[in-house]
Amino acid sequence: MTAPGRYAASDNSFTKSTATAAARGGILIVIAIVIGVLLLWQGFDSDEPITTVEDETDETGDNAEEEEATPTTAGEDPEEVDTPTTAAPTTAAPVVVDPPNSVKVAVLNGRGEPGLAGARKDHLTTAGYVAEGFNADTFDKEFSRVYYTPGYEDEAELVAVALNGSPSVVERVPTDPLTLVADSNPSAADFNIYVVLGVDAVLG
Repeated sequence: MTAPGRYAASDNSFTKSTATAAARGGILIVIAIVIGVLLLWQGFDSDEPITTVEDETDETGDNAEEEEATPTTAGEDPEEVDTPTTAAPTTAAPVVVDPPNSVKVAVLNGRGEPGLAGARKDHLTTAGYVAEGFNADTFDKEFSRVYYTPGYEDEAELVAVALNGSPSVVERVPTDPLTLVADSNPSAADFNIYVVLGVDAVLG
């Protein structure tokens, strides 16, 4: 029974109101989804990379580790710093040669000029050497030479210089030095140095 002055609500009006509310809620949900999609699309379309707090923390930590691994010289103790050492200069041992008066020199005339061996022998005698003159095995020696026996190479260079020559003419004596002397004169044995005066006249 219905109270006086009131009307019972129709079932259709209640259903319509519920449907209207549901429709509005659906529209709001669709609008929210569209807005969310637009926001996401704008975010992916940006050229700037998205940096997270975790990434920044990792990069900061890496930089800190690199800075700690880099040695610094500001606080180094001067006594601990390696300083380059300079090697002491080496001094060559002095060349020891026999004095001229203990060196026997045979002067050989190798170009046939009369008195040549005697003149150069006198020159060496004046310089203090013990010298004798001989004829060479031939008179057509093209090149002058100063031959030394074992142990007299340095002395032979000095003899070459004394005869106004150079050490370039110095050579080791043949196995038998007498092959340099005319008729293998035995008087020319036991000399320390043999000077052959050739056609080039570089030794006078």
